[in-house]
Amino acid sequence: MNALLINPWICDFSAYDLWSKPLGLLRIASFLKRLKVKVSLIDCLDRFHPQVDKFLNGRPLTKSTSGSGSYYSEVIEKPSIFKDIPRRYKRYGLPIEIFEKLLRETKRPDIILVTSGMSYWYLGVFEAIKILKERFPSVPIILGGIYANICFDHAVKNSNADFVYRGTDIKEILEVISKLTEKEFDYSLIKKENLYLAYELYPKLAYITLRTSSGCPFKCSYCGWYILDDRLKQEDPDFVISEIEYFYNKFGIRDFSLYDDALLYRAEDHIVRILHGLVKKKIKAFFHTPNGLHIRYINEKLARLLRETGFIQPRLGLETTDEEQQIATGGKATNKEFLKAIECLRDAGYDSKEIGVYIMAGIPGQSIEEIKETVKFLSSCRVRIFLEEYSPIPNTPDYERSGLLPDADPLLHNNITFSYLYGQDRLQEIKDLVHRLNKR
Repeated sequence: MNALLINPWICDFSAYDLWSKPLGLLRIASFLKRLKVKVSLIDCLDRFHPQVDKFLNGRPLTKSTSGSGSYYSEVIEKPSIFKDIPRRYKRYGLPIEIFEKLLRETKRPDIILVTSGMSYWYLGVFEAIKILKERFPSVPIILGGIYANICFDHAVKNSNADFVYRGTDIKEILEVISKLTEKEFDYSLIKKENLYLAYELYPKLAYITLRTSSGCPFKCSYCGWYILDDRLKQEDPDFVISEIEYFYNKFGIRDFSLYDDALLYRAEDHIVRILHGLVKKKIKAFFHTPNGLHIRYINEKLARLLRETGFIQPRLGLETTDEEQQIATGGKATNKEFLKAIECLRDAGYDSKEIGVYIMAGIPGQSIEEIKETVKFLSSCRVRIFLEEYSPIPNTPDYERSGLLPDADPLLHNNITFSYLYGQDRLQEIKDLVHRLNKR
């Protein structure tokens, strides 16, 4: 059997590669390969694809030393729903010419799997499926991922995929593939559930993104992760150490991004064991935490261990300093806990500006004054501030308070639309302030 896996483009006003990789798709790929399936991957968001260079006209993409950076992008027609937003709309990722060329070079697959990211990026998904249908008209296409899960009905009605999968169960998706291709798998080939992610499918790697756990024990009012996966499952620490060691030695990777939603939860039984294992293996790498760390679990011991093992610029999830809002959104952290965490990180050797803190703008019911007070508080702490604009996620408490109808076009979930709740000028004032503070 031949399987073709696709990670589509992002269509949005802005996008940045914060160590993003299609982890679900890579996990499926590792199982398919173990089951003797020939797997091909086209990641339209692969910034390091060797064929992108000829479209840059000698201008390198902006990138950091750790592998994150800007995508190649092209301005495209703005959806009519955004006609009053005075910003350019773009397609981020591989030029379509490269995508079509790669398809021509791909042996006809028996099955195509397309993943999806944020709900308001679905236009890139639809465009990829349209091109795939033209190239391989009789090959069944399965659509999965975040958009397919949280906007299932919309995806079924509009995507043109042959099957829209809602769920995260590997065995279930393999059964769907088997049914659509009328081919049987020899499941005895899968001797253990844990398999390294299939990063060898990439022509070039600058970093590795992993999850050491799935799910989240918290149910914050603005977050929809528990809708995608309501069970917290932490990987065996020995397996995580082994996987990191594998990519460290075999591929020479030195930058690892951990996209857990609850990396520090039950720390002694999980992340502490992982970090001690990395020290024992003498792995000298850099670790990034783009999803943010839970402030409540940072103590002196853990802070020192994070520093020792190479967790650079740790990012913390505070969201707001307003105590009533903290309680209303889930109560995952208090200001007192935040100050204690900052103290522990500083004592461990982190400079204040190495510590990043996420705050949110646009939470339903949040005033512009609340955001300003949060920025003022963090300014006094002299930490690096990351301002995140709220994006409504269907079936969450804050979505119900956002004023959007349940069946609203997912394009309206775009965080840029909610910046206009305050008036773009007022929010831009805060963005400019944050920019100045971060440059101090």
